[in-house]
Amino acid sequence: MAKFFSKIFSQVLLFCVLSFAGITSAKAQVAPNDNLSHAFSVGEEITYVLSYTWLFIWTDVGEARFRVLADTLNSNSLLHLNVFGTSYSFYDWFFKVRDVYESWVEPATLNPIRFNRDINEGGYTKENEYDFNWERNEVDVRIKRRGGENKYYTIPVEPETVDVVTAIYITRNLDFSKAIPLTSFQVNVILDKEIYKVKYTYLKSEPKKVRGVGEFSTLKFRVELIAGDVFKEGQYLFVWVSDDLNRVPVYIESPIKVGSVRARLSSWKGLKYELKGDLK
Repeated sequence: MAKFFSKIFSQVLLFCVLSFAGITSAKAQVAPNDNLSHAFSVGEEITYVLSYTWLFIWTDVGEARFRVLADTLNSNSLLHLNVFGTSYSFYDWFFKVRDVYESWVEPATLNPIRFNRDINEGGYTKENEYDFNWERNEVDVRIKRRGGENKYYTIPVEPETVDVVTAIYITRNLDFSKAIPLTSFQVNVILDKEIYKVKYTYLKSEPKKVRGVGEFSTLKFRVELIAGDVFKEGQYLFVWVSDDLNRVPVYIESPIKVGSVRARLSSWKGLKYELKGDLK
């Protein structure tokens, strides 16, 4: 049971990270910001509460924090996009989770340069490290599981393949004003040593209430999930993103095999533009 709940938490965090990856390929209806003025800046920090429900009882089990930092790698000035997920201390005895997802990207283009995933879930540990080589369109991968040895791979990728963290910030820098409802998109996302073709559909614009924060004008998306230990075949994840210049995910929800999972916006600071929520 503890292992199952650990998988639930890690999947909530993963799909909180993965939820916007697909829209990065929607170049036909969604345009990039050509003036390189991103929707975010160094110093931004956004936190989400992660929740699980079973038998109609919702429980907050942890949180995920997204930060934009300045960093230097191989003497190059880069953006460091850092995501940290943790179970609350009350639940640590049952399924302690400490997960890190982080990307280093070129500041102007947001092309990924390096990606790191370092997870600790109930004592299960795993490390992923990617170095992107865009001259060869390859990614050099290092994977290490608990108690195991480092394993190395070189994986060919298409030019627009992204890691899960970079995908979020690229998407936030796209203009959705011409997106057509019910249009679907696909993107290639690299995770572990696999390339996943993830399908997303833009549904509509609608107001969305977020507990403790307020009501936002949002754009709603549907994400096809990959069946496995946690998700069933044919299930969808739904994401609501603020319909403003920040394009911040404010709410994420999905059914799983037992119950449902949610991630809701709880706090933010350092946003480039004002994020307005109506608490009435």
